[in-house]
Amino acid sequence: MKKTTLKITTFLLLTMFAIQVQGQALWTEPGVYKISTSGLTPNLYLTISTTTGDLVWDAEITPDDATQLWTVTDHRMPASAGYVEITADITPGPGAFTMIVDQSTIAVDPVTGLFDQNDKDFRISVRPGLPISDTADPNYGFDQFQRRKAKVGPDGLADPNGTNPADGNNALFVKPEGATGASRYGVIPTAAGEDVLFDGGGIDVLQYHLISALSTADFDTSAIFVSNPVNDELTIKGLTPNVKDVNIYSLLGKQIMSIKVDGASTLNMDVSTLASGLYIVKMVGDNGSYSKKIIKE
Repeated sequence: MKKTTLKITTFLLLTMFAIQVQGQALWTEPGVYKISTSGLTPNLYLTISTTTGDLVWDAEITPDDATQLWTVTDHRMPASAGYVEITADITPGPGAFTMIVDQSTIAVDPVTGLFDQNDKDFRISVRPGLPISDTADPNYGFDQFQRRKAKVGPDGLADPNGTNPADGNNALFVKPEGATGASRYGVIPTAAGEDVLFDGGGIDVLQYHLISALSTADFDTSAIFVSNPVNDELTIKGLTPNVKDVNIYSLLGKQIMSIKVDGASTLNMDVSTLASGLYIVKMVGDNGSYSKKIIKE
């Protein structure tokens, strides 16, 4: 009976931890993310369909697959501050894809022939190639998104009476050039394979699951190897003199461990005391940083 009670208690604790983590996966820095819904069981992920080449919601693919990995960083030619571009790189294969607003789903004013400024309900899609930086291009502005904050409760899920997360972003807006404003992710999917829809209603929470942070040009990460998954020891090889510190964080952003590198090219960290689960390993230098998600078994 005691063993059964212990198992039930452990399951409930793990479930509560999972709910807390899934509700607070935030965009905190330019990097590669998996982007999912929040609060569904299971959550669905932004995915480039290998069947149609379009953007859909789908079940998580493990191990991580290029069709669900999104680089979210400042837009190379923003209409204003705060705009980001969201791209994927499927190589070998089709190459780069850019997330965009599907112009065919925006209503057109029958009198002016221009986009209806009141229409805020449209589909989000992808197109081959990189974001547009030429303002003369007729498609300019349709690939510019805004990472924003939605109000959440203590569990990290949408709550109109809650508070915004203090240390990151959990929502996504878009303002297509010449079309509309204040449209946002606000249509929660009900099944895999559904379109990605934005509207002008309530703001719903997205989860940004950090896979790896983007480094600066002066911070070389090409030779760095991080063991994954790990048991009692985490091994990092290929460290350069740029790397000064290695820190380990929980998915909630709490620093758990930190160690000075002191010029070593290989580092072995005792992680035997860490509970099983997901963690972020962050290597920090004078000219940038590099983060990697690991699994502690």
